[in-house]
Amino acid sequence: MQTIYVTDNGLQLKRKSNRILLKKDGKTMEEIPILDLKRILIFGNNQLSTELMRHLAGKGIEVAFLSSHGGFKFRIVPETSKNIYLRMAQHKCFDDRDFRLRFSKAVVEAKLKNQRSLLLRFQRNRRDADLEGSIGALQACARQVPEKTTVAEVMGVEGMGSKSYFQAFGRLLLGGFQFTGREYYPAPDPVNAMLSFGYMLLFNEMCSLLEACGFDVFLGFLHSTRYGRASLASDMVEELRSPVIDRLVLYLINKGVIKPTQFTAAAEKKGIRMDDPARSAFLANYEKFLTAEFQEPKSGKRMNYRDIIKGRVMQLEKALLNKVDYLPYVFLS
Repeated sequence: MQTIYVTDNGLQLKRKSNRILLKKDGKTMEEIPILDLKRILIFGNNQLSTELMRHLAGKGIEVAFLSSHGGFKFRIVPETSKNIYLRMAQHKCFDDRDFRLRFSKAVVEAKLKNQRSLLLRFQRNRRDADLEGSIGALQACARQVPEKTTVAEVMGVEGMGSKSYFQAFGRLLLGGFQFTGREYYPAPDPVNAMLSFGYMLLFNEMCSLLEACGFDVFLGFLHSTRYGRASLASDMVEELRSPVIDRLVLYLINKGVIKPTQFTAAAEKKGIRMDDPARSAFLANYEKFLTAEFQEPKSGKRMNYRDIIKGRVMQLEKALLNKVDYLPYVFLS
């Protein structure tokens, strides 16, 4: 078990030898072994003992705290990596305009290709969905990327492509879900709520890996620098959004795992929220999605998406330290 999701409220998490005790009202609800644990995500109002936090930090295990509805609050992370040479290389590459542009082009082109590949996969079984226009638009946008001369222009092409992609995405949904386009802060409908929740989980996982390897997560190449924003993590999840989260959301909706009736309007009309069973189903299937093995077409090796995420971080480290171009993940149709 690599990740523990604590979704109940009013729990106390304590240490017992090399196990985590989950207690409620003085009663032990569950005992979880710490062996092989990488991270803990805690939703809602729960408490960790100081002894447990110290033990987790000593083993390099991160703890992330989220609201009961999945909004990210803060993380407790182990000591930052001492890899100063990587951070120095990262800052040098940030100051290199040509590197930033090449990196941005590579990531955005891969993202557009991955979005197109997802639509092509679904087109085989959904001839009625009318995806041809968006598939063609994404291909055209991907071909424009190499011609752009600034990061802002690259982002503009990404915006056009993603708009066309999400218009097609809505036509793939079954089970009474309605979706007309990507919106967030707050999410106005169940589909946007699921997409935002999934992207948050993926972002948090990427951020943890980057920090563990010694990157400065606040210094990105595609996304602009802004106080408090982990721009590098935002950069690195772009190519993985459609292969991981978008596919997961389509599976949860089209297989009837999560239904429209499991969402309610948030307080003061601030968006839409999943109920507890829907959130638990999402988390369980997210974990399955990331750990299910498959044969990677290019290498022929058996791997899962957590391996691919780690591979992205290693590829970035190689690019920065050796001053070579970053090679993004391309999802084949």
